[in-house]
Amino acid sequence: MLGHNRTSITPRPFLRIAGQAIVAIALAVALSACAPSALSTARSQIAAANYPAARQELVALSARTDLNESQRREVKDDLCLVDFKIGRPTYTLAEQRGVCLDAMKVPGSESGTIIAQIDAAERDRDAQEVNAALAAHDLADAERAATDYQRMPGYDQATLARWSKEIWTIADAQVFADTAAKKHSIGGAIAEARKRHPNVAKMSKAQFTKWVVATSTVSGTALASSVTMGDSTLDLSVNEANLQVAALSLDRLATINDAMVARCGCDARTNVAVAETGFPAYFIRLDPETKMSEVMILPRGDRGIVAASSN
Repeated sequence: MLGHNRTSITPRPFLRIAGQAIVAIALAVALSACAPSALSTARSQIAAANYPAARQELVALSARTDLNESQRREVKDDLCLVDFKIGRPTYTLAEQRGVCLDAMKVPGSESGTIIAQIDAAERDRDAQEVNAALAAHDLADAERAATDYQRMPGYDQATLARWSKEIWTIADAQVFADTAAKKHSIGGAIAEARKRHPNVAKMSKAQFTKWVVATSTVSGTALASSVTMGDSTLDLSVNEANLQVAALSLDRLATINDAMVARCGCDARTNVAVAETGFPAYFIRLDPETKMSEVMILPRGDRGIVAASSN
């Protein structure tokens, strides 16, 4: 009797465990079956151009952990699509691009074409901002928008070069208007520059260029990535990564222009450009009043043209 009782009760725990496993499997199958259904609902909302409702469905789906790779790719691609369709101002171009870049991480993603459209829209917006700023002679906004444009994939180098030329022209006119009244005593300033740099007039062009590079080198970092010398102008390019160092070394730039004045015996000027964009960073001019070169800081960010002492 006792043996019979032991035999009769052993299957019960097994039956409970088996029953729980069956329920778990059934639940997993049911959840998995819901994914295609939810995707279908989201697609129906997209087809009806009801993008906010589609997005709500897709966001809920993206939080699930039971999606297979194909389903996850569809969800991410569809999120990219609906954010692009909803567009601004709800989602900025940067936000749209971020969602689509995330979708592109999944093998087989089809979001690349939408990213290309977002990039084109971003470039168009930046171009409109540059042209408006140039028309208003707002150099800070023009440079900011042009720099944003240059950082976008697929930007047009010829357009960037045209903007750079216009920015230089406007900046030069603004600086000239500020300094034209000081030109009456330029001869004395040139004479003083020659006293400070008596040896540069004897240097060859190659020697003077080497001297410029050496003078603009700070703690082993050569600020001037390229040097172009004319009869009365000196053009220096500074890599964007070195602009902060250049900002702390304006006395060196002023000294270089003083030497250029001494070399040519004229009212020389030094133009400092950002190497990556060609946009102006500094103008250096001889100030007849102080008889030393003055660095004019060109707008970057929200700054206007600012004069920095060469002392």
